Amino acid sequence: MMSHIIGIDIGTSGIKVGSMNKEGVMAYLEYQPYSLLYPQKGWVEIDLEDIWCKTKSLLLKVWHQVEMEGTIDAVSLSTFCNSSVFLNEKGEPLSHGIMYLDQRSKAEADWIKDVVGEDLLYEVTRNRLEPGMYTVTTHLWFKKHHPDLYEQTHKWGNISTFILHKLTGCFVMDWTQSSFTGMYDVENYQWSSKIYEKVGIDGEKLPKVVDPHSIIGDLILPEVSSKGTVPVVAGAADTSCSAVALGVGINEMFESVGTSNVLTVCTDQPDCLDSRFLNRCHVIKDRWLSHGAMSFPGVSIQWFYEQWLKPEGHTKAIFEDLCKQSPIGANGVFFLPYMQGERSPIWDANARGVFAGIHLNTSKADMFRAILEGCSFGLRQIYEIIETNYKIQVDHFSSIGGGAKNKDWAQIKANVLNKCIHIKSISETGVLGACLIGGTAIGYFSSLEEAVGKINNPTVCQIEPKQDQLQPYDRLYHVFLELYPSLKTFFAISAAQSLKGGE
Repeated sequence: MMSHIIGIDIGTSGIKVGSMNKEGVMAYLEYQPYSLLYPQKGWVEIDLEDIWCKTKSLLLKVWHQVEMEGTIDAVSLSTFCNSSVFLNEKGEPLSHGIMYLDQRSKAEADWIKDVVGEDLLYEVTRNRLEPGMYTVTTHLWFKKHHPDLYEQTHKWGNISTFILHKLTGCFVMDWTQSSFTGMYDVENYQWSSKIYEKVGIDGEKLPKVVDPHSIIGDLILPEVSSKGTVPVVAGAADTSCSAVALGVGINEMFESVGTSNVLTVCTDQPDCLDSRFLNRCHVIKDRWLSHGAMSFPGVSIQWFYEQWLKPEGHTKAIFEDLCKQSPIGANGVFFLPYMQGERSPIWDANARGVFAGIHLNTSKADMFRAILEGCSFGLRQIYEIIETNYKIQVDHFSSIGGGAKNKDWAQIKANVLNKCIHIKSISETGVLGACLIGGTAIGYFSSLEEAVGKINNPTVCQIEPKQDQLQPYDRLYHVFLELYPSLKTFFAISAAQSLKGGE
């Protein structure tokens, strides 16, 4: 009977569950999408019970498939980060989860900066404080606006806290997740009382922070309780799991492409972490991951498809033809992919998506190509920070995630960055990383390095930069760089006007 670990990966648009055996072979991958909720302008939430029902359904489906040929030795978790959940003593959610994209807590973010001081916040957390992105802000918003529910809150946490409680009955958060709370000391691996006490948060409401390799309890699902004891491993945030699955070492870089588009570097020097990036503890202690994260490239493409292509009966197969129907530079159209603010490199919650340069001959193909090019120019801005501040220069990098399979987009990125992009065979690296962490925790492997050595994840496609397109894209990039600064004041005025109008 072959032994397996089941990995769960909850992303921002869907849930994947799969298994991995002792030989490092993945199988039985299942997927189900779910929807984000937008109850008000600037608010983004998740239905926690709906996500749990879908996760449980997929887990049981994979479980029964694995049982046909072997045993389940552990369950391990990967989830997106930066969400706020408020749970009662039974682990039941007291409201919807509040996503990292949510901007309702701007006043709380400003207040925390005044009370704690931006220097201390950065010294402890190695991150800038932004509303929603660092969950101490939504924690305080909830406390202020729902005092009755806050009184009932036994533990606050991330979606991982909620799911792990469903699986084990324990309230925990691993250190890759707590890094983005805005009150975690990422060098000393502990909650910072200097911060949470200053802003009036009861330390008893914070979950215990654990090593991602920790076995936090046994699986308590009634549907499989007769199958014996199965340990549940804490696991880690999805990008951290991906870094594990790709075997990214110190001073190495990879790209992940989904709703967001992120370049991640690994370092053992916390003092070099750049404040324009999101910085967190790695799964491996005394290493840190630094993410240059654009929030909306993938979702910008999805938005364009939903609004302008799907109603005409097109499938996504049209993307390839559409891109080829417009030349380099999209006939003069530029696009800013800041559909609901932006993180790296501009960190502007007021910024919004923009098509600039539209004229009477502009076609739908031009606008689609402008989206791909605008997102690629943004990625080059991030890479230049890595090159300059982290002193890391690469001639190629690995790319993972659903968006990595868009070869036209990858070609444009290769041309804009003048780098070769290696699209990996296994894009479900969140599931794989969770399984590798779980396998190391229960003794399948003596170390993560050994675990990664077991994995066969070849490059399935190598996208080389086209030499004849490097100079044109270099010129266009420098035009693109002028666009956001030209509109920054407009974005601020427009946001203020919206607030006055109650929009």
